[in-house]
Amino acid sequence: MKKQSEQLADEMEIIRAELKTIQDAEDPTEDELSRGEALLEEWDVKKAVYDKAVARESKVDEVMRASLASGNRESGPTVITRTKRNPYEELHRSKTWTDADFIERAKDAVEQAPEHMTDDARENATALIERAAKGQRKAVAKHILTTGSPEYHEAFEDYLNDPENTVNRAALSLTAANGGYLIPFTLDPSIILTNNGSSNPYRRIAAIKQTATNEWNGVTSAGVNAGWLAEAAEASDNTPTVGQVKIPVHKGAAWLFGSFEVLQDSDFASELPMLIADAKDRIEETAFTTGNGTTAPKGIITAATTTVTAAGTAAYAVGDVYALQAAVPPRWRDKGSWLMNISTVNRTRQFDEAGGSSFWANLGAGTPERLLGRPVYESSTMASALTTGSKIAVYGDFSQFAIVDRIGVSLMYEPLIKGENGRPTGQAGWFAYWRTGSDVLTPNAFRVLVTG
Repeated sequence: MKKQSEQLADEMEIIRAELKTIQDAEDPTEDELSRGEALLEEWDVKKAVYDKAVARESKVDEVMRASLASGNRESGPTVITRTKRNPYEELHRSKTWTDADFIERAKDAVEQAPEHMTDDARENATALIERAAKGQRKAVAKHILTTGSPEYHEAFEDYLNDPENTVNRAALSLTAANGGYLIPFTLDPSIILTNNGSSNPYRRIAAIKQTATNEWNGVTSAGVNAGWLAEAAEASDNTPTVGQVKIPVHKGAAWLFGSFEVLQDSDFASELPMLIADAKDRIEETAFTTGNGTTAPKGIITAATTTVTAAGTAAYAVGDVYALQAAVPPRWRDKGSWLMNISTVNRTRQFDEAGGSSFWANLGAGTPERLLGRPVYESSTMASALTTGSKIAVYGDFSQFAIVDRIGVSLMYEPLIKGENGRPTGQAGWFAYWRTGSDVLTPNAFRVLVTG
């Protein structure tokens, strides 16, 4: 519910707009001039009430921020506790906020998010705000503030339970051009970590970028080469070669539907965010591994073009592990990670005949296993068969593999599905879509093991 000052401010804005219309008229009539005088008087009355309301609300806020401990003064010193700022307060006046205001409020919103948002998800959401490009931070923060308030959560839940409720549809219409309704950021799989136990490791180890357009533009360089100089000698030209990387975002979508009876008699709608997150997680894992970069994000196997061939024919041996890691340049090797199918992971573990030697280390639940001192991650899309030409393992610095998100997953409701003859089938459905891209920033940071 709006405060009195907010309601008065809205009414004063209406007065201001009407006065401007009269003022801009080339030849106002007598009636218009009289109406203008009445509006000025009404403005003075409302302005006086508005000023009192602001002063009163400010005092109330001050009292609410500090609460005195019970008991008399002799029982001990007075204890004052302060409540956290409501990050969504005055959101309707956000046009006057600075970029710093948006960012700080968004961080507060993440910190105060409902309990269903895990600590890992909070850390990831905060990291998204902090590591976004300077021009994108406000957009990410604004998205979080727009979709994170308790009121928005309540409206979204009502929309899921009663999608044809026009009031909530209007309240949620953040992308009116295409009729989509954004999922609250605490449930949005493009912001939170969908599942720590997933076989999609990419969002945990890759560089995550954001964009508000249809592509992300970055700059890469092989680095600066230094040189030794004799006394009074001219410095050498060590200017690095700079390249540009453009990563387009591709639209992914999920379509879920059911009969009217199923939708009415089950909690299908309340499960939607989880179902969408699972579908998004699985399709992205495939794309981030083998995507072609044209109709889907470009995968690591497609983008990392430098390969190392296994020594044997249609075989995989312990020497191939050492050869693959050694093939990665030192600059990237010490920050590298392994990526394999579970079948290759298990074959690799069997090389460790000493059981717990430095070749393979299992550090316990929640910590990635380590191969030659570096983390091992599973990709279910990676090749598992030892046939000639199979790309069975990747080693490299995955901070050089970028995932680009156009923040926000949109959700639309289709109330009437029709059959081939254009007649209703007694079914309704939900359509979710998002936009994501990926590519390697520095191909030389990776090596791919190929069976001979």
